[in-house]
Amino acid sequence: MAGRVGFIGLGNMGVPMAGRLADAGLAPLVWARRPESAEPVIARGAEWADTVDALFTACDRVVLMLADANVMDEVLGRGTPDFARRIEGVTLIHMGTTPPGYSAGLAADVTASGGHYAEMPVSGSTGPAATGDLVAMSAGSETALALAEDIVLHMCQGIVPCGEVPKALQMKLAVNTYLFGLTSGLFEAFNLARQADLDRATLARVLQDGPMNCDLMRMKLPKLLQDDFAPQGSIRQACNNMQMIVDEGTRVGAAMPISETTLDLVTEASRIGWDDEDIVAITKVLAERGSEATGERA
Repeated sequence: MAGRVGFIGLGNMGVPMAGRLADAGLAPLVWARRPESAEPVIARGAEWADTVDALFTACDRVVLMLADANVMDEVLGRGTPDFARRIEGVTLIHMGTTPPGYSAGLAADVTASGGHYAEMPVSGSTGPAATGDLVAMSAGSETALALAEDIVLHMCQGIVPCGEVPKALQMKLAVNTYLFGLTSGLFEAFNLARQADLDRATLARVLQDGPMNCDLMRMKLPKLLQDDFAPQGSIRQACNNMQMIVDEGTRVGAAMPISETTLDLVTEASRIGWDDEDIVAITKVLAERGSEATGERA
């Protein structure tokens, strides 16, 4: 092993995260299913791996920031002889969001193949990813987490220990439950203001001057005021996350009525065709529902 750092998954979050590793002088070896997505990271000092095998051969620590569990299995070659060959002697740092049960199974397979597994999902969106202000939650063995810590701290402002795998991912889902509750309430408030002919800039001022002011709200207010749907966190990602939240709630016996409503909203946005828009697209779903209700009353 050459001791290099690898990074797989260069989506909206992966690009700024890998970019911070490049800015730190680590020259990460990167791979993505769409090679063109690596261009901004390579411009900052990363290097391209022609294949997944080449990346795992060159690196002893590999960060995964992939879309979902199916993509992770496909990229890792899980269930094939390639998996054990790639993983032996490697610390796999899983920083995306997958079902906790999936992560527990992957951890067992990584350990059985002679690797180390660090479960380190992050809280935050593209803005904090660009500035290194994400927060990582960690679970795994002391050895795995020690091997991952210095890499992760180039991308995150801090690491919060959560226990054994999959406690970090369960914590991430709990955090996201609160996050989606906050944003859904904010979107519904702006929809009410629009329908009541209230000035949205005045609503924003009241919120900013009051006790509910927070970084998340300040991030979404400009998008709401400008009807900006460019993704910080997309409807597609929200559907995936909300389904995991509701499923985990069902599994552990937690009532999730607010999350179930939010899942219904983002699923409708996806069905309409707004997968690649920001979760602010929920406001369009609410507006359409309001128009339908008004028409029914008429």
